[in-house]
Amino acid sequence: MADVGGQVTPVPDSSDDGRARSPAARASEAAPTDVPEPTPDHDPLRWLLDASHTLEPGDLGPAVARALQAHGVDEIGLFVVDHNHVRLNPVTPTGDGDGALDIAGTPAGRAFSWESTQVETSAGGEVHVWAPLIDGTARLGVLRVDLSGPADDVALRAIEQIAALTAELLVAKSQYTDIFELARRDQPMTLAAELQRSSLPPIALVTDRVAVAGMLQPAYEVAGDSFDYALNHDGLHVAILDSVGHDLDSSLVSHLVQGCLRNCRRRGVGLADAYAEADDALAQRFPDLRFATAAFGCLDLESGMFRWVSAGHPAPLVLRQGAVAGPAPVTPSVPIGLGRGAPATVNEVHLEPGDGLVLYTDGVVEGGVRGSERFGLQRFTDVLDTVIDAGLPPAEVLRRLTHAVLEHSTYELRDDVGIMLVQRLG
Repeated sequence: MADVGGQVTPVPDSSDDGRARSPAARASEAAPTDVPEPTPDHDPLRWLLDASHTLEPGDLGPAVARALQAHGVDEIGLFVVDHNHVRLNPVTPTGDGDGALDIAGTPAGRAFSWESTQVETSAGGEVHVWAPLIDGTARLGVLRVDLSGPADDVALRAIEQIAALTAELLVAKSQYTDIFELARRDQPMTLAAELQRSSLPPIALVTDRVAVAGMLQPAYEVAGDSFDYALNHDGLHVAILDSVGHDLDSSLVSHLVQGCLRNCRRRGVGLADAYAEADDALAQRFPDLRFATAAFGCLDLESGMFRWVSAGHPAPLVLRQGAVAGPAPVTPSVPIGLGRGAPATVNEVHLEPGDGLVLYTDGVVEGGVRGSERFGLQRFTDVLDTVIDAGLPPAEVLRRLTHAVLEHSTYELRDDVGIMLVQRLG
């Protein structure tokens, strides 16, 4: 049986006459005609790759179940993380979210948080394997696999390989469907937030030399905050933005600035000139003094030198020896849109292997219940020290940071919250 995100459907066998219209049957029909049926000795990874090219997005789960059936798989479940990063939602045809799992306190959540496979044996002897779905190093969700026998090394290796390919296929197939995006959503998203999220890069990237992750809250209403990064031959380019206001115009301002900075980066324009171009573009489009604060720059991975412009933005926090060393020394420039020809100052800070930077918007320290104490920089630093010391993956560090701000604010933020983590690795 194939439990695709909570909906149990039979895993078809080679005797299926084609009359069944279950998702698994459609997956069979969607596979290329030259892809043979799975056999006890087939290579699950190769079979799924061969079958994937003409596979409909909604049939990904049943196809994964078919690929693994030779390893004693009874059922599988495909779960994607919600935009608040609180739950893992099942991918189902109805998209009703029935069967969602909390990240906190569950084997699925541990697999997601620590990005490692978890094996669970129930009191009745059933074996459940939870494998993280990671596209490169960006966490998408988890794959649940129910086995009829023990989880031996061969089966676990096959499951982890299939989970890796499933994550890649989920990203690729998402370009052609709303199925996976709808599964992530627990509530309607505003137009401003829709625009913001359409321009974001993957939430995390980790290589042998560098790690970067970013996160925005409130997930369904964010308007003015955004982040961006690109790993190029000359280094890691990063940007975090906070445009004035909390409406659709705020999202448009952020879009314009982010697009201009990307365009400059791709044309090889230096940081100071990129600031000037973004400032001029915003002033021309919004003459009513709309503006955005920003911190953007490039980390040279060979030398460890981070050069950046701080356009009216909070100074990044420097991480050194596993703790917050303090804010980076900075000479600020005028916010983008208010410069009117004023030159930008390019700041520098050197990062040794193991050092990092945390870039954030002012909504982080301003978070708090209205009329009560704000979250503040000291509390933010204390929480950051704690989660960094736990040795968590970069994306999980940011998930816990943003949720600390949300909990302090009882989930009623004064302003958008944006955080980026950059680490130079050894």
